[in-house]
Amino acid sequence: MKEKELKKKIFLKKGKLRQLIFDKLNEPKTATEIAKEINKNRASISCVLLDLQRKGLIRCVNPEDDRFRHYMRR
Repeated sequence: MKEKELKKKIFLKKGKLRQLIFDKLNEPKTATEIAKEINKNRASISCVLLDLQRKGLIRCVNPEDDRFRHYMRR
């Protein structure tokens, strides 16, 4: 397994919520949509999305929008 792929797996395993959110992003979704699906606070989801984005695991498909940003896996 490549080192980059291994680091990705370890990063996701460190948090169940992190892994759950990553798994939900097989299509573009907002933090609100994910929060409703898994019955969690939207602010918590947003924080995890930012962490995932910083690690390069997901991307925002419409970063120019101030609201309703959609995220998906890279």
